[in-house]
Amino acid sequence: MDQKLIDILACPTTHRGLRPLPADKLEKLNQLIIAGQVNYVDGVKIEEALSAALITDNGAVIYRIDDDIPVLLVERGIAARQLDDY
Repeated sequence: MDQKLIDILACPTTHRGLRPLPADKLEKLNQLIIAGQVNYVDGVKIEEALSAALITDNGAVIYRIDDDIPVLLVERGIAARQLDDY
């Protein structure tokens, strides 16, 4: 994803800046998704692994990127507190 685009994007709830989720964190998140242990903030279980993601600059909320398009819907945020060491 183009860094210029990332620089202008913001969390739809808090308006905090976003940054790419590091590969090691993405891998760990996907392992938990496959194990059925991660929900969106609206409580819906996440069914498919993420190919890429953005995280707020305070590390609180993760947003998936599908086909190079960030999914910045409030209800499709992933609370990072569900995960260990975020």
